[in-house]
Order: sequence, then structure tokens, then C-alpha cells
Amino acid sequence: MAAALVPWATPAQAASVELEGVELEESIMAHGQKLVLNGAAVRKRGYFKADVTALYLPEKRTTPDAIFKLNGIRRIQLNILREFTSSTISRIFISDFKQNSTDAEFKQLINEISQVGAAYSAVKRVSKGDVINLDWLPGKGWVCYINGKQLLIDPGATGGVSNNAINNELAYQIYLRMYIGPAAPEELRNGLLGLTRLPRSNGGGRDKDGDA
Repeated sequence: MAAALVPWATPAQAASVELEGVELEESIMAHGQKLVLNGAAVRKRGYFKADVTALYLPEKRTTPDAIFKLNGIRRIQLNILREFTSSTISRIFISDFKQNSTDAEFKQLINEISQVGAAYSAVKRVSKGDVINLDWLPGKGWVCYINGKQLLIDPGATGGVSNNAINNELAYQIYLRMYIGPAAPEELRNGLLGLTRLPRSNGGGRDKDGDA
């Protein structure tokens, strides 16, 4: 009503989330689709804060099972808080992936794991301020962007076939388990499931496409 009476008034900006100095938009545009911030948390490695992790979905969900069954694009966004080398990234990924999969699943996905390892080897290091988006695109597969640039998969890891997506939903489901599965740290899991109240900032409100 106030806006109607005062035509020159500007609408209030939607609040965004801010963690460790990282501002996360409440909604973004990714691959032509609007995604909403389901939750966020600071992920730790030992005593160190590794990144601010955010989960974006087509619509909010509060249980892992509902997220696994959700149709449409899903995005894990990592806002890096400290430097990591490619060898460290690969070691952490393989360790976490193995911890969150069964022996049978790990053996079944050995080729996909090799593809991820080969892709990470092309990244010398990530530094504070870098943004990594790991997306599941229905019909295409699992893709990764670092600072808006798509991470390419070495054709040597795919039998010489050029492929910039890993089209295996089980692999991405296990990747999601690393963040919201039973073995994930409780603080991280609850934050991404939207069960933790997050600090708000009035500096955001714009939709942004986080891919190339």
C-alpha cells in the first residue's frame, strides 16, 4: 500500500546470507533455471575453515531423501576460504567419496572417480575467494565450474572420448552424501538442510548465473 501511495519509492532488497564474509544470494539463475538457497554452512578440515558451502535447489527441501529424489538442477557451491593444491583436493575427494559409498558403489564408479581425479589434476590450486560450482544437470550429467569457467575432463580418462560432464547420477548422489549424508558433519548437514538459522545481510537480492 505504501509503495502504491509513493510511486517513486524503491522496493526493499531481498536479504542475502553472509557467512565468514561470503555473501550468498537467496536465489540465482543457473543454466537458465532459477534456484533457491536451501542452506549453507562453513565446512572445516581439522581445525581449519575450508570453505563456505551452499546448496541451491529448484525448491527447498529439509531431508536428504527429498533432495536425492528432487528433479531438476542441483548445485553445491564452494566458496573457498584457504588455499588447497590439486593433490590435496584429489586426496580429500577420494577419501570422502569412499567414506560415503559402499564398497560395491566405489568399485562400480571407479571410472567416474578417475575422471574427477583427472579433472582436478588440471587445477594447480584453489585460493581464498575462488568459487566452485558443482552442478547436476538432468540429461547431461555432473559438471564443475571454477570462477565461472567449466572444468574440462581429460579425454584420456574417458577412453579418448571428449566429455565435459560425468553422466552418472549415482556418482553425484554420493557426492551429495558427502555434505548431507549420515557421515557428514552434523553442523554442515544441518546448515545445508536449512535447519540452522543463518545470518542475513541486506546487500544482496540480485539473481546471478554462476556458470560460464
